[in-house]
Amino acid sequence: MKDPLFFNKLAGAALSALLIFFGLPQLAAALRGGHHEADHAEGHPFPQYPIAFATEAGSSNAEGGEQADFATLLATADVSAGEKKARLCKSCHTLEKGGANGTGPNLWGVVGRPVGGHEGFNYTSALRQAGGVWDFERLQAYLENSQAYMPGTAMVQKFPNPEHRAQIVAYLNTLSDAPLPLPTAAAPAEAAPADGAAAAEAPAEAAPAPSEGQ
Repeated sequence: MKDPLFFNKLAGAALSALLIFFGLPQLAAALRGGHHEADHAEGHPFPQYPIAFATEAGSSNAEGGEQADFATLLATADVSAGEKKARLCKSCHTLEKGGANGTGPNLWGVVGRPVGGHEGFNYTSALRQAGGVWDFERLQAYLENSQAYMPGTAMVQKFPNPEHRAQIVAYLNTLSDAPLPLPTAAAPAEAAPADGAAAAEAPAEAAPAPSEGQ
């Protein structure tokens, strides 16, 4: 005899499967204490805006070699490469003059601008209380690891390659009616001569003059 509740059981089984499929991830997140970090910031008004710069190969400085002075990297930075990398910023920022604020503030004129000072943007207290201006060194430190450099900021990103940071900062400096002059690159250190070379370059001692009796 055909079960009169067959279709009801089938529907119940399907519903149970859907609940398990969609509910287990939420349950797992709750057990892990899964709140976004942004939910803990300033009474929840500031959503985080991640700009995910991936670690890129191609820089010996980022691989543990001798790190060049940032001013030197900035002086030789490829601005066009910085413009390409800065396209990632457009997911949260506008770059053109007079552009509207997005999740992050408009970045026109950011180099030399007071930190947390763009009119009309609701900054976190971390940025409002930071003081100072966005100079070259401060911008590159912020790009390297925003959360470590300025805890409490809503921006979450890491850009570990110093050459790539220099490219982005050099490009951002062009977004201005009066770009700031780049800092002077550090003069290369002169290598000390080897002992053999120093001995070869030293003048030979003069032989003693013969006495009149010889």
